[in-house]
Amino acid sequence: MQWGRCIVWVLSGWLGMTAGQCAELKLTLNEFLARVLTNNENIQMKMLEVQISRKQYEAQKGLFEPAWVTTATHEDRRNALTEEQKRNLFFATLFNERNNRYDSSVEMITPSGAKVQLGYRLNELRNNLNQANFPDGEYLSTLSLAITQPLLKDFGYAATLANLRAAAINSDITFQEYRKALIEIVARAEAAYWDVYLAQQQYAFSTDSVAVAQTLLADNQAKLAVGKGSELDVLQAEAGLAQRQALANEARQKLYEAANRTMIFCSSSVLGPHDRLVAVDEPPVGPMTSDTLYFRTLADQLNPDALALKHQLALDGVRINFAKNQRLPQLDLKASYGSSDINPNYQGIWRNIEAHDYPAWMLGLELRIPLGGNIKARKELDAARLRRQNTLLAMQSLRVQLDNLIDAAHKTADSYYDNIQRYAKVVDFNQNLLKSQLDRLEVGKTDSRTVLETEQDLFEARLGLVQSKVRFKRAVLDLEQSVGMVLQARNLELSQSDLAHRTRALMRSGRVTPQAFAEFLEQVQREFELRRQSAPPIPPATLPPRQP
Repeated sequence: MQWGRCIVWVLSGWLGMTAGQCAELKLTLNEFLARVLTNNENIQMKMLEVQISRKQYEAQKGLFEPAWVTTATHEDRRNALTEEQKRNLFFATLFNERNNRYDSSVEMITPSGAKVQLGYRLNELRNNLNQANFPDGEYLSTLSLAITQPLLKDFGYAATLANLRAAAINSDITFQEYRKALIEIVARAEAAYWDVYLAQQQYAFSTDSVAVAQTLLADNQAKLAVGKGSELDVLQAEAGLAQRQALANEARQKLYEAANRTMIFCSSSVLGPHDRLVAVDEPPVGPMTSDTLYFRTLADQLNPDALALKHQLALDGVRINFAKNQRLPQLDLKASYGSSDINPNYQGIWRNIEAHDYPAWMLGLELRIPLGGNIKARKELDAARLRRQNTLLAMQSLRVQLDNLIDAAHKTADSYYDNIQRYAKVVDFNQNLLKSQLDRLEVGKTDSRTVLETEQDLFEARLGLVQSKVRFKRAVLDLEQSVGMVLQARNLELSQSDLAHRTRALMRSGRVTPQAFAEFLEQVQREFELRRQSAPPIPPATLPPRQP
């Protein structure tokens, strides 16, 4: 009860604020994490980065989008007459022409790499050669289908879809980066929550020690006043009280610092009005029921760095295959088929096209070979292979790191769990001993120094017990973070499609407004609360193996 009143003092009076200006904010761990997920800007930025990469992937699908291309040109030329033109233009010395050209086509690329163009061309020809017979000019129209199919370089699905596949894999990598950031923030936020709990307990123990020293000093002063005590006992009690008051001040400062650190994760500033966090939950304690090998196997399935490197290895494979294709010579098969008509009457230009009276077709090959041995493609292939080797080395290095981190965290948690059992016995012993020493002091069978030493032992044992609990929880957090199971253990794991569904509505309007983003964050918090209520968090040390 005493330490509860002290917490109120720390969170309001010590900062010079009234209770109305700075109220207690009692939160469970789940409630605190819900605020972190809603307010932390780093999480919000990572969520948007995932959506950005998703949009970039979807943008690559536009490669196969048909395009309508249309042009209109006017040309006015004067040329010297050729011999053929001289025979047709008896008195002219120049060939004058004024032509209008209109081209319209639909173009697209197929997954095989072929470029397809379906086009229509209309030429309005006016010159001094045809003006005698056709004063309004002539109309030349052509309808054609042209295909250019690469046979070596840029041939096939692997080459054509390389950028699309790379964008999809980059989207997966970005999602794992989001998971990593979320895991780190949740782990650090929870560790900060337990730091507040530890600081609360330490301050509570300090105030209890001060209360014992004050009681002891008052008793010794009363005994001295009636001639039953000594000045030495009073001095010892005063020194003990001063020492404990100094420790209480230090504990109060630690509590202030710990409470301020938690605000960072909720994006709150100490400069504005805010409530002070009071940690309601105690760190859960339990034996580690799974061995290191189980957690190491689970890390291959959940660790974001491991999953990102797997995606990176797949991306390297796409780049290598594309680079190999680009090393080939450029050999294209070109084919076209069309029908044309020329008519002085615009209304009749489709007559011969529909009848196919004047068909035309073309079939050919075009070969392009770099004379320097295709330096660019060869060097890009070398770079792609080196990049894959670098990824393999990174995967090997990560495996070693995870082996050591998981083993160290597992053993640390086991060690602190053992300390918890031992400190609990020490606390129980010192509590009984302090009670006995106080009874002995009443009848004059011991002195103040012995009582203060016993109380100091009890303080250290109680603090050691709480510190061991918090350090055990920190070791479990380190283990969960190394494995990548922080989100799964707290029922916060999201699939990439779930995250895309969350942000799709936000991006639907094409512009993110403050109001839309605030509504989006409220939806995130509601969904988190539903997840928490429907499936309470699984104790991390007893998480069952994943089903294949």
